[in-house]
Amino acid sequence: MEYRVALVESAPETVLRVPREIRPNPHLLGEDVVAGMQELTRIAQHAGLTASGAPTITFNRELPADEVISVDFGVPVEPAPNLGPSSGAQVVVMPGTLVARTSHRGSYRDLGAAYLALREWLREAGYQPIGPPTEAYLIGPDEVSDPDRLLTEIRVPVAPVPAITVHLDIPFTDAAEHTRAALQSQGLSVITEIDIRAILREKIGEHIEDYLIFNVCDPQLARSALTTDRRAGLLLLPCSVVVRSVDTGTLVEATDPNALIRVTTQPALRTVADATRRLLATALNSLRDSAPTSM
Repeated sequence: MEYRVALVESAPETVLRVPREIRPNPHLLGEDVVAGMQELTRIAQHAGLTASGAPTITFNRELPADEVISVDFGVPVEPAPNLGPSSGAQVVVMPGTLVARTSHRGSYRDLGAAYLALREWLREAGYQPIGPPTEAYLIGPDEVSDPDRLLTEIRVPVAPVPAITVHLDIPFTDAAEHTRAALQSQGLSVITEIDIRAILREKIGEHIEDYLIFNVCDPQLARSALTTDRRAGLLLLPCSVVVRSVDTGTLVEATDPNALIRVTTQPALRTVADATRRLLATALNSLRDSAPTSM
């Protein structure tokens, strides 16, 4: 199954939340989901709440192989004041957030493929999870008995990763040489090379670890950026790539151009930022093949 991932800004909503335990075994999960949904419906009706969306399960941590796991069943509702504390449920207002989501059609035993596709998309697109995943049961086991007709949407709150990073298990000098070559192989010109360690030692007598900054750009993309907005030099050009020594080897980090653009009001530069990020990511990922690495 092909999974398409969308990045959306979710709106704030009021949610009826009920903590429960479920069994992650695919053969038992459907039964537990139905029971949780039935409890949601019972509590909502008793409290005079009106459901306004699909029921969900939010996982408090990644799915383990334990016999049971703690989750929060939920459903968007219209607020009402009649929910008593004895129910164990609560009505909470969920703030809007940036969410990556994808949909899975079919049995729950195959949901792992959807999670894997979502994780791969996050890595390639430069985002990181900032909260637990939520499954929304657009077509749940309480509606259909054929598992092939189930439709589940997986939602993960995310934020941009501020940098593209790779760890190399090689000396600093070798890492710097590999990094220069990797950047040049992607058409990225090294405009300046700044030895921060040497500057601090010379100017103020401070001694730090090996620390090198490459300022790089792709000439064609630089032209496109400046044609779009002459202020691109403040926002996007050039991009910084840092090579620095750490206790376990050498760390290579590149500024994520997308992260820079997101905090500005310059959406017209998004295409250039996306293309620049792909070049930087390809260059740094190639270091994993040309030199020993660890994560």
